[in-house]
Amino acid sequence: MSIQNILSFIAGALFVAGFISYIQAIFVGTTKPAKASWIIWASLDSITIAGMYVQHSLNGQIIGAVAGAWVVVALALKYGVKGWTWLDKFCLVGAVLGIVLWKAFNSPTLGIITSNSVVFLGSIPTFVSAWKDPTKEDKLGWTIFWLSCICAVVAIPKLTFDDAVQPIIFCSIETIMMCLLYIKPCIRKFL
Repeated sequence: MSIQNILSFIAGALFVAGFISYIQAIFVGTTKPAKASWIIWASLDSITIAGMYVQHSLNGQIIGAVAGAWVVVALALKYGVKGWTWLDKFCLVGAVLGIVLWKAFNSPTLGIITSNSVVFLGSIPTFVSAWKDPTKEDKLGWTIFWLSCICAVVAIPKLTFDDAVQPIIFCSIETIMMCLLYIKPCIRKFL
């Protein structure tokens, strides 16, 4: 077994562990997930996993992401932020556009790239929520997700779109969340 396979497995296990913490925080009431982000993430991660499967580029992180994201979607609909903002609606339209583009060009690689680009776009409602009130998000869960991303990026087997786009996009999202959850509150204390 290669180091990349081991890191891919660790990335998947960490993502699942992050979801356990995040889901617990939802039940306790300390986390209010942005449902638009989670619907977009779960839907597009499902498209990404299908494309990665076809291209033989699956990794542990995307498997853990799909499993956990659908659980959070169900919980977000019940316990998440109420209502739909214009930003939520805009991001959902962007997600649908991504799916249409993949289908129009019938390309798994284009599907992976488009889906992950829209996954990043779909993160905006969560970024805005964390910017306004970082206490609405579970720091432990996001920290574990970020550690998963570091493992997944290191585990990229080949620098191809099929192999690299998903781990890099996920790492970008989680790094922004780390800044919003850890650095921004520290800066507020000094201002």
